[in-house]
Amino acid sequence: MRKTDTGTILRGGCSMIFGKDFGLTEEGQLVFYQEDIYEPKPAVRRLIDAGEVLFQTVPLDDRPLYYMYRGVHWRQDREKFLQHDIRYDITVILPGLIGQEYIKTVGHFHPLKPQSSETYPEYYEVLSGEALYLLQKNNRRGEVEEVLVVEAKKGDKVYIPPGYGHITINPGNEPLVMANLVEANFSSIYEPFAAKRGAAYYYIQNEKGQGEFVKNPYYQNSVALRMVAAPNLPQPTEAVKNASLYGAFIQQPEAFEFLK
Repeated sequence: MRKTDTGTILRGGCSMIFGKDFGLTEEGQLVFYQEDIYEPKPAVRRLIDAGEVLFQTVPLDDRPLYYMYRGVHWRQDREKFLQHDIRYDITVILPGLIGQEYIKTVGHFHPLKPQSSETYPEYYEVLSGEALYLLQKNNRRGEVEEVLVVEAKKGDKVYIPPGYGHITINPGNEPLVMANLVEANFSSIYEPFAAKRGAAYYYIQNEKGQGEFVKNPYYQNSVALRMVAAPNLPQPTEAVKNASLYGAFIQQPEAFEFLK
């Protein structure tokens, strides 16, 4: 057993603590300091992979935008993740602009759960930096019905409910490091955002050097964007109170059955 920085007692593995258990190289890739952590090779999203969802048409090249490390875990916790079909990922989104637009993920939706009308949810935590999580609900024609942007900083947790696609934006000047818990086996759906050249709003740097959301003209209808700070959102489980996502799952895996 081990105490976290918040004083919570955890059994099995311990929290993944940025700056203690792992950090970043100068290029923005993860480096793990503990031999007992399983270190997967990252999947890399490059500028050429994001061409379909950008605010502006820019020359496409192999410039990396973000790194995704899927299935990170303390080796002693491997069986617990396998038993519950849950995966813990860490993503690093680099800072900077693509033309005027802040670097973002390409975005995706989730498929329906088996024998259900509900899609899989996902659960995020900011480990370092700051994030804008854009959550979007579409109708059956692929047109937008709702857009919510969640402002999140280190320690904030953001739940992506069923029915929402999502994009993560790095609005800051340093790498955004975030973790997520998600069902381990489904495949994300990228086509809805690609078909409309991105989400219903882009986040750009305007002429005054300030961040600004602008509408995507490829959507036929217009929906007002609603913004909220992450601490004002409800959490789907009390298990995350005073604990990281990783630590809460290891301590109470049954509290995350809603992800499946």
